Amino acid sequence: MNAETHGAARLRLPLKLKLGLLITGLLLITVLLLSAFLLYRAERSLVAEMTKRGLTIAQNLANAAKNPLLTKDELTLNLLVKDAMRDGDVAYVVVADHGDKVVAHTDVGLIGRPLERPGPLAPLGDRPLVQTYTLPEGGQIIDFAIPLTFRQVAVGSVYVGFSRKSIDGAIINTRNQTMGISVVILLAGLGGTVVLATLMTRPISSLVEGTRAIAAGDLSVRLAVRSRDELGSLIDSFNEMARSLAEKETIKRAFARYVSREVVEELLKDPEHLVVTGERREVTVLFCDVRGFTPLSERLTPEEVVLLLNDLYDLMIEATIRHEGTLDKFLGDAVMAIFGAPIAHPDHPARAVRTALVMREGIERLSARRIREGKDPITVGIGVSTGEAIAGTVGTEERMEYTVIGDSVNLASRLESIAKPMQILISGRTYRDVKDLVEARPLGVVRLKGKEEEIEVYEVVRRK
Repeated sequence: MNAETHGAARLRLPLKLKLGLLITGLLLITVLLLSAFLLYRAERSLVAEMTKRGLTIAQNLANAAKNPLLTKDELTLNLLVKDAMRDGDVAYVVVADHGDKVVAHTDVGLIGRPLERPGPLAPLGDRPLVQTYTLPEGGQIIDFAIPLTFRQVAVGSVYVGFSRKSIDGAIINTRNQTMGISVVILLAGLGGTVVLATLMTRPISSLVEGTRAIAAGDLSVRLAVRSRDELGSLIDSFNEMARSLAEKETIKRAFARYVSREVVEELLKDPEHLVVTGERREVTVLFCDVRGFTPLSERLTPEEVVLLLNDLYDLMIEATIRHEGTLDKFLGDAVMAIFGAPIAHPDHPARAVRTALVMREGIERLSARRIREGKDPITVGIGVSTGEAIAGTVGTEERMEYTVIGDSVNLASRLESIAKPMQILISGRTYRDVKDLVEARPLGVVRLKGKEEEIEVYEVVRRK
């Protein structure tokens, strides 16, 4: 090319040079168009990856913050905010309650103040919102707003802001690299253009194949990074997206297998470890069952039965979560709750008995409301027992649950079965741990079904 240029200068721009200039011009246009296309694809991929990553972080944060927000656990909320800020692209994290008061914020000075949102952003409704706005000092923010609901009732909201600085920097680097490549291509000529086009289309084809593999459900696909240019950045983004999707899928499977908030929190610390090892624990088990539910349900329509069960579950779930117990399982009109596992609380007997009292008070209010509405009242029997049990995961790879197995479970079930309407029966072991907290009436020793030895039983009357 250089020899031809010197000859063209002596020959005063002959046709060969003109053709050469024309081809060079066409090549330049081609390179510019191709570079623009690649920059567009790279930006879309990076924005899409950041959006998916940000939405995943925001949704995971919302799932993790729901129960601490309900229990007003501000320490846990602020730890969640701090953990989310470990991502270098996160600009801010805000958790607000249902009254739009900030309860956790990247800037601790704003905690307790009313929530203030940038003017251009639309208010949050009942669906997640992803919006972009520009800061006064320059730079764009991708804002992820997630509503927090419990039983279809709004309890708060989570806001996570991602800065686009990393994307803008990647695009600038890609643009500079593209300009350098364009100069090299122009000097190398058409032959170099063909070779370079081949090298450029190969990773694009690999990306297409990888995208199709992910669409087919193969989240383990990874592409080899063979260059350090914009295509290398694009493939890195693709691989990171695939890793994020795989991690999200792992967490989703963990949530599907476990229903306890505490167990889910343990799993999120190590998502790859999907088995909670069995171990012996001192636990307190609570059984609560509706008295006369079968004849009552026969008098109700299916819709009324479902509404009644939902009211009961709301009471039992709220009472258990308030005292940091684990809801083990629902048994039709009954519930089994565990205290002391998987999170070991030294005062688990007291937590269980307080939960039983709150459940009974809630049932009394629910029953009174039903009487005012002209409906049948309801009553429950509650049994509580403390003792050693084996706590761990049981089930198969398709379905697993965290539970406890042992004599204390059977004893709590037997106590519940003999409890009269609105009666709370506890074992002697449990009474010795809570005797300073409640007034209890001794019922003597009772021989329970399936138990060889007689059991000392107490009836909890009220709090002291």
